[in-house]
Amino acid sequence: MKNTFLAAMMSFALIMPGVVWAQPQVNVVVDPWAPFGGAELHNGGISLDVISTVLTRAGYDVETHIVPWQRAIEGTKKGRYDVLGNLFYEPEMETHLTYSAPFYQSEVRFVRQRGTNHTYVTLDSLRSLSIAVGAGYLYEEEFDRAVYLRKTEVTSVIQGLRMVANGRVDLTLDSVDVLNFVISQNAPELADQIEILPNPLSVQQIHMAVRNDFPDHETLISDFNRVLAEMRADGTLDGLLAQHQYQ
Repeated sequence: MKNTFLAAMMSFALIMPGVVWAQPQVNVVVDPWAPFGGAELHNGGISLDVISTVLTRAGYDVETHIVPWQRAIEGTKKGRYDVLGNLFYEPEMETHLTYSAPFYQSEVRFVRQRGTNHTYVTLDSLRSLSIAVGAGYLYEEEFDRAVYLRKTEVTSVIQGLRMVANGRVDLTLDSVDVLNFVISQNAPELADQIEILPNPLSVQQIHMAVRNDFPDHETLISDFNRVLAEMRADGTLDGLLAQHQYQ
């Protein structure tokens, strides 16, 4: 019945060339987390570029926003934004969001001051160390819930890196793509003062998610996943990602 109705409406559109069909509008938000999100980045960064390209290709009218992480979370919960990007998978987020298929993968690694012997083997091996973490950030479920660890909240990745370089904390952590971007593009002087540890805390896939109270949110997720698969198959996704390579 639904398919018959859609076919009838499409036929009607063909014989009514003056009729303009409004595309469903979607407000997409990411936080400034270079290279995945940032007003100064090409097309708003990896996440915003991929999400808006996929949704536009799927027939949606996309409006994009870049705001701090906590505002992005709260704005999505309150219905100000429809789609939230820059997401690692966290089960607790599914209380109000539906995840898409992943469009990128990155390792989360720790950073130490060069010359120190701080290492990461297991979470228990971090008990004696102080760790700078982003306020409200989600890195890996077990680590995020580890209240026994000595965590100090910071407002930016570069703040955490500078604290490590100055010896104010022992470690910080983030996506290795983010760490490499910040060091190479924003703070090259830190390259000789800090080092990224080889053992990853986790290998995280990056998703977007739609608020569960968005009208027909399951259709939007289905459309996104379908077009993302098409772009992956025809090479469009690789071409898009190649535009975001930073040395």
